[in-house]
Amino acid sequence: MSHPSLVSEAIASQPVLSERAFPLCGTYAGRNDLRSQIIVGREAILQQSGMLIRFAERCEQAGAMQDLSYFLTKPGLLRRTPQLMLISGGPSRREVDADSLLGAVLLYDHRVLGRSLGMYTTNDRSGRSSLVAPVHLRSVVAEFATRTLVERGAHVVMISFRNGSAAPADDSERSSAAWKKRARWARRERVIAEYLPLESTYDATLAQIGKRTRGHMRYYLRRAEAQLGCCFCPSVELSKAEFLAFNRECSFAVPDRVAAWRYDVHRELAVPLFMGMHDNEGRWLSMVGARRFNESSEILWQMNRQGFPSHSLSLVMRCYFIEHEVLQGSRRFYLEGGSAHSIQNSFVKERVTDLAVLRRSPTALLTQRLVRHVVPGDNQLAHMLSDPELGWVSTRGSAGRAGFSPR
Repeated sequence: MSHPSLVSEAIASQPVLSERAFPLCGTYAGRNDLRSQIIVGREAILQQSGMLIRFAERCEQAGAMQDLSYFLTKPGLLRRTPQLMLISGGPSRREVDADSLLGAVLLYDHRVLGRSLGMYTTNDRSGRSSLVAPVHLRSVVAEFATRTLVERGAHVVMISFRNGSAAPADDSERSSAAWKKRARWARRERVIAEYLPLESTYDATLAQIGKRTRGHMRYYLRRAEAQLGCCFCPSVELSKAEFLAFNRECSFAVPDRVAAWRYDVHRELAVPLFMGMHDNEGRWLSMVGARRFNESSEILWQMNRQGFPSHSLSLVMRCYFIEHEVLQGSRRFYLEGGSAHSIQNSFVKERVTDLAVLRRSPTALLTQRLVRHVVPGDNQLAHMLSDPELGWVSTRGSAGRAGFSPR
């Protein structure tokens, strides 16, 4: 399943891009004016983090490129190699620099036994940290990135991004006969629960949550404090061995390698938060790993001790977390990890666009089947490939099911 290298130049260690002030984006005359540079690997991508953070702010996507160290190594079912595509316009140059930057796309190359599947996807279901570009160029940047990867050998590409048009772009860009025979694509929009607005006080924050959910939050918090003697700890201090041992005693415990990753990578966050609650005997009941950024607070993962199904430990811990972060001046609460709860019904809703492209090849068909059978059901690519209602459009102009016969 090997395929041609997707690296535009031999980039082993990429220098940091220009640090000087730069305009919102480079010159854009049309799709044919775009060019790309791909940077491979965690360390090389992290060298660009300062420039990416500032570029995201100028594109009204503040926070989108914050704490990349966490997301670049997040474990998955398959081994993933992060790849950053920098897209620019204007006169051709050897390297993309800050002055010419139009967009940045972060995708992951999935591998088995060290070999690439030719499958490139986002690692961000919310679409917040996958693609950064001025709002009017996000669909253009997404389509250019998928086409570039397919032309360089990719078999399956999927990008999730914000504020993109749900309608297909003008097909004139796909006018070449070679491209018309090469791929088919699908685009969809979905609505997600984005964040809970945090008011100046905890009570004011609760007031915007549904009455039933608000009642549950207060009831389970009082019950846990009365029956278990729950006590909130805003800063947990544990050795790695103690952390791994607690994970094994939790409901839905993750493998040791994932728990170890959580412990190790947490210190790399710009503002790491490690909170927990214990009972009146000092026994840990719940812990959350979180971060604070741009007046926002986000729970990245949560662990709850098993054996307390009637006490809703997950909800109680979130109550403590939200109250603490309100006092710290946070204005938004995000929930990246942990079980879903009706509290998310009160979250601000946002639209996410998913764009997927499939090469017409036997390998692409095999990859489709692999994704359907081995990728978890909450994976958006698996959803798209398994959705019988989703229309896949051939670049020849015809619509059909994803399970095409390669030619």
